[in-house]
Amino acid sequence: MTEEELKQFKAALSITKVAVDLGIPVVRNRCRCFFPTRHSHGDRTPSVSFSEERGTFRCWVCDDVRGDVISLVQIVKNCSFLEALNWLKETYGFLVSGAKLPMQNHAAPNISPAVAPAQVHTTAQNATLVAKMAVREAALEYHSPEPAKEIVSEDERKKIILSFLKMLSPIDRTPAAAYLARRRIYKPIWDKMLLRTITDYGAISDKLKETYDLEVLKYVGLFNENGNLRYYKHPLFFPYLDAKRRSFYFQARAINSSVVPKELNLRGTVPYPYNVSVLDQKPGWVYLCEGVIDTLTFLGQNIAAIGIPGVRSFKTEWLPLFKNKNVMLCLDKDEAGRSGTEYLQSVFEQAGIRTIVLGEGLENLNFSMKEGDDINSWFGGKK
Repeated sequence: MTEEELKQFKAALSITKVAVDLGIPVVRNRCRCFFPTRHSHGDRTPSVSFSEERGTFRCWVCDDVRGDVISLVQIVKNCSFLEALNWLKETYGFLVSGAKLPMQNHAAPNISPAVAPAQVHTTAQNATLVAKMAVREAALEYHSPEPAKEIVSEDERKKIILSFLKMLSPIDRTPAAAYLARRRIYKPIWDKMLLRTITDYGAISDKLKETYDLEVLKYVGLFNENGNLRYYKHPLFFPYLDAKRRSFYFQARAINSSVVPKELNLRGTVPYPYNVSVLDQKPGWVYLCEGVIDTLTFLGQNIAAIGIPGVRSFKTEWLPLFKNKNVMLCLDKDEAGRSGTEYLQSVFEQAGIRTIVLGEGLENLNFSMKEGDDINSWFGGKK
C-alpha cells in the first residue's frame, strides 16, 4: 500500500465506527479512557473524544492517548502499527484500493443504495469512490446501543445552554468584531445572527460554577474534564438559531490564527443547518456553504444561505427541510470540497432536489473560485 493509498484508506474509515467494532461503547462521540486508573474516579465522566471530521481521537487528560484510526487500533489491541493496519485491511478490505465492494459485509459501514455503485469500479475510479464513501459514512450519525447516563434532562440541558449564551456579550468593539470585519462581515449581520463573545472569561466561569454543579457543566459540554470552561481560546460564538430564534447549540471559534483547532462545537450532534430559518418550505434557492463564516458572508450580500460545519456533518434526515428548494452548492475549492460536492449532489438528486455547483459553466468568464478559495476569501475576506 503506497502512502497515497494509505491516506485514502484512512480517510474512508469512520473512526467512531471502528471504535464500536473494537468493542468500545461510544456515546455522543465520547468514551471512557482506555487507562481509567490514570483518572480520578476511574474516568467516570468520559474524557476521550472522537472527531469524525478529522478522523482522530484524543483523551483530554492523558497526553499519549491520541491519534488517528490506526493509533486507536494499536492502543485497544496493544499491537504494532503494521498489525493494526492489517486488522483494518482485513475488517474493511472493501475500502482498499482495487478491492471489490461486497454485496453484504457485517463489518462494513452501511452504504445507502442511493449512493452505492451498481458495478465494480476500476482501480482508476477507486480514488473518487473512496472519497465519496468516506464522506457518506462519516455523515451517518452512529447511535450507540449503550444509552448515555443522563445527569440532567434534555429540557434542563437546553435551559443551561440558553443561560450560558445570555451571559455572553455583544461583539461590538471587541477583538471578535475586528476579526469579523477583516472578513467583511459587519454589525448588521452580527446583530441579526446574535453573535456573541466572551469578554470576561473568569467572571463567566465563576458564575456558571456558582449556578450549576460542576459535573452537570461537564455533562452539558461547557466545561472540560479538568473543571475549566472550554472556551478560553475560542471566544467568538455562533448560536444555531431555530425558527423561534432560540439556540440550544452553538459553535465557538478562535480569533487567533495560531490556535488549533480553530473551531469548537458544543458536545452533541448538530441539530440542523446554520441559519435553518431560511428553509421555510417556500419555493426558491438556497446557497449551501461549508462553515458559518461563508454563510455569514453570503448573508451580508443579502443571499439566502445555510451552513453545515463540514460535509461530514450533513444528515440525510435534514432533507425534508429542503422541501421546495433548489440548492446552490458553494463548498470550498479544494479536493475535500469537490468530493463533498459530489456526495451532496448524489444525496439531493436521490431526494428529487435540484442542485447546481456555484460557478459551474462560467469558468471562461472568470467567475468561479480559484483553487484553495472559500466563499469568504472569494468576496475579499482576509485571514
